[in-house]
Amino acid sequence: MYDVSIIGGGLGGLSLSIQMAELGWKVLLIEKKEYPFHRVCGEYVATESWDFLRRIGIDDKALQLPKITQLLVSAPNGQYLESELTTGGIGISRYLLDDSLYKKALEKGVTVLTKTTVQAVYEISDYWEITTQKDTYMSKSVVGAFGKRSNLDHKLNRSYLSDSKSRLNHFVAVKYHLKGNFDDPKIELHNFEGGYCGLSKVENDVLCMCYMVSGKVFHREGSIEALEENILQKNPFLKKYLTYTRLWKKPLSIAQIDFSKKDIIENNIPMIGDASGLIAPLCGNGMSMSMHASVIIAPLLDQFLNDKISWSEMNNAYAQQWKVHFKTRLRAGRLLQQSFGKSFITNIVLQILKGSDTATKKIISATHGEVF
Repeated sequence: MYDVSIIGGGLGGLSLSIQMAELGWKVLLIEKKEYPFHRVCGEYVATESWDFLRRIGIDDKALQLPKITQLLVSAPNGQYLESELTTGGIGISRYLLDDSLYKKALEKGVTVLTKTTVQAVYEISDYWEITTQKDTYMSKSVVGAFGKRSNLDHKLNRSYLSDSKSRLNHFVAVKYHLKGNFDDPKIELHNFEGGYCGLSKVENDVLCMCYMVSGKVFHREGSIEALEENILQKNPFLKKYLTYTRLWKKPLSIAQIDFSKKDIIENNIPMIGDASGLIAPLCGNGMSMSMHASVIIAPLLDQFLNDKISWSEMNNAYAQQWKVHFKTRLRAGRLLQQSFGKSFITNIVLQILKGSDTATKKIISATHGEVF
């Protein structure tokens, strides 16, 4: 019998496991892959997260990570806007960050099952039963941290699935690690028809390039190669970056990314990270939000396990605090998401923002959160 079981070993799941172990609880974390591995996402971690990461033992100075203090945004035709990132962030690959947190979790005594897929979760009286392809585990509490898309979404019959439209309205994401000239302090966001691409430096002078495109545009082009040749290269910035040396034989990619609104509590299970709701890439930093959610729920789980609050009270308190911290960011991210990837709208927005440094900084501030 575990005190806490966490399904999914991304940033939210790993961060929560470390905190709960530090509070003295017996923790189980289940991850379907084996560390270390790359994930399809950008690799800019906002400053708001780093006090927390340092508290749990991640030393950014020792890792010699690049600081990111400038933003450049371009329209598909190459028109661009530059601005200071008032909060800024640090570049670190998910390969390094997730593996560092995984090792820290092991140090703290967390039981980590890798290469393990959860097939079902059942609430049985005063405990939970978690079934994997290998075994069955019992736990006093359970948290879902299984990312944007999982077989568990279907097994739990999550409500957002019935609202999802055709796969052509979903997104496809593609990621590379590159070598080539790039201004270290910058994060760049470049628009193209149907999508946008983010670039920023991580450790070892490596450039992370990750882009997202609508399923409709991707299906029309038929392949990553055709998409890059016919669509991305129309943006002069991306045309240059696509010539850089690629450090992987093949890009990482993921399809059917669904940004439909999700319930924070599903089947009586609290969700953190991308499993908890619409976290559009343009909300500023989904990785920070995942870690922040773990900081919100950890003391509530502690109260539940100490019999100070009920499971229902814990879920209600978590959902309320989640909305307080993230509602504004999610709204700002949705608005930005609607304009990015649309040439006419993006050109107009950039022209307006070029004339107002104050408005630009307000938008940047709206997509970032407070230190936690």
